Amino acid sequence: MSKKIFDIFSSIAGVYDVMGHLFSFGIDGLWREMTAKEALIEKNSYKILDVATGTGSIAIDIAKKAKKAKKQVEITAVDFNEDMLRIAEEKINKRKISNICVKIGDAMKLDEPDCYYDVVTTGFLLRNVDDTKVFAEELKRILKKTGKFILLGMGKPQNKLLNMFFKIYFSIIRLTGSLIDRRAYMWLTYSIMAFDRNKMLNILKDKGFKDLKIKNLPFHIAFIITGIK
Repeated sequence: MSKKIFDIFSSIAGVYDVMGHLFSFGIDGLWREMTAKEALIEKNSYKILDVATGTGSIAIDIAKKAKKAKKQVEITAVDFNEDMLRIAEEKINKRKISNICVKIGDAMKLDEPDCYYDVVTTGFLLRNVDDTKVFAEELKRILKKTGKFILLGMGKPQNKLLNMFFKIYFSIIRLTGSLIDRRAYMWLTYSIMAFDRNKMLNILKDKGFKDLKIKNLPFHIAFIITGIK
């Protein structure tokens, strides 16, 4: 992951959750819940890696849903930004969640064993990695055979009317975000509109993943890609 992305997330770490809820009208919580629900597989005991965990929201949602479903899951939450991880740890400790291990980790070169995880999740990572093909290779390396991945992302809406709406709305976000960090919110809005979800789907297909599915979420700017190794 690049220093540019590191600096961007360090600059907005303290307001990341609040601004995310505000700019999405709270719908980001639903997106993460849908991602967490996908992480509940048939096994009763398994290992999950949440890549680019940020402030830990997806990992926390998975832990809550797994507990409710009486599943024994070990969750490792990694991110390359210490400022974001610090907030994640605070949230996890506040909720007294014991089955999430938080540590530093770069999505482009994960310090994780081969064929180790049953499930890999990530939220809003794809448009921030230096090379999505390299990340797809890492995904394949760390997943067990028949392991599942769930990738929550954001990209240009495929509906022309929605695309027009978000172009206008993102100009408002950039204006508001400039009060906090202009470069950060310029990048976040640009990277969303530049990301091609279907191209990512083809990359995963080329890497040999099976049962690939893409689900557009409410507002159609967010999506979930799932697949099996």
